[in-house]
Amino acid sequence: MSADGPDVRGRIDAVWDRLSPAERRVAAVVRHDPELLLLGTSSRLAAESGTSKATVSRLVRSLGFQDAAEARQELMVARGSGLPWVAEDAAHVDQRVVEARNLATGMASLARADRPRLARRIVRAHRVLVIGERGAHAVALQLRAQLAQVRSDVRVGPAPGQRLGEDVADLDRRDLVVIVTVRRHAAGVGRLVEYCSRTGADVVVLGDPTAAVIAAPATTAVLVPVDAPAAFDSMAALFAVVAAIANDVYEAAGPSGRARVDAIARAYDTLEELTDL
Repeated sequence: MSADGPDVRGRIDAVWDRLSPAERRVAAVVRHDPELLLLGTSSRLAAESGTSKATVSRLVRSLGFQDAAEARQELMVARGSGLPWVAEDAAHVDQRVVEARNLATGMASLARADRPRLARRIVRAHRVLVIGERGAHAVALQLRAQLAQVRSDVRVGPAPGQRLGEDVADLDRRDLVVIVTVRRHAAGVGRLVEYCSRTGADVVVLGDPTAAVIAAPATTAVLVPVDAPAAFDSMAALFAVVAAIANDVYEAAGPSGRARVDAIARAYDTLEELTDL
């Protein structure tokens, strides 16, 4: 798939009439959520569509790829270049539609990560470290701020004036690390995921679909599109997924989480830090 070639939905549309009924079932699933073609195995796609691995392979070839590996590689190249899944004319695109699609895809990815279990892992971790650089730093700050309302010892990195070595040197299997990364990714983020995973820490990658390969060593990946019809990516869906994760953690924390929220509120009042306007 070249930068000038059709996106995956365009490829499906071009061959739709030539597909068998079984291939159309797979194509419909991929067209709804291209992330599945990027991340999922043939077995998973077959299960999602109620078909077989052979049907998935036939569809991949019908779309112009030699095999699933080539499809994933070319999709990663296209995503890394910043192309949206659908080549659209920004002047005639309703951004609300694009944002809704991003959010639906992101929430589906979060659901596949087993939301209740992810929340319990965050609650039970000894420490939580949230890392984000470049455009991902604001998302990391928001996640840290919300989690810190519910549980103690939630840090964000890198701290001003520091590199990440200070933050990750003492990680162990009791800790959980959330690495937030979006295109274009900071240099070395792949090495960071590998390093944190080798410490035994529970590693979660939260990013856009271009982080799929980066996330391979992690325990969990939650991938949220940041597509926008204009020049700049939109983090709206990513922030919405952050809020969903934080709310899940609040529910999973139970009485201890509510007690911490109350304690923080009392500290605000004592210090007169906030005001109601």
